[in-house]
Amino acid sequence: MPRSWSHLIAIAAGRPVPLGTPVPEDWRTYVSDKFGIDAPGLMGDDVELWWRSWEVGFDPNDAVDRTVMATRKAVFPLHGLDPWFD
Repeated sequence: MPRSWSHLIAIAAGRPVPLGTPVPEDWRTYVSDKFGIDAPGLMGDDVELWWRSWEVGFDPNDAVDRTVMATRKAVFPLHGLDPWFD
């Protein structure tokens, strides 16, 4: 989860973190000491990433997609965040 938030904040700041960036050793040690597991070594998982546009990816039969769409319709326009609902 911390990697996800790190990526999100970095993208929002206009400075994406390359997937090959090492996870800080202090964090990996903390995770190992606290939870007894090995934290990932890189900011990515050595997978090929892809995305699909929300415009073609919305599934009205999926509860999560419906929730995201309801949130977009209700909240985003109030903050000028979603051009679909201007």
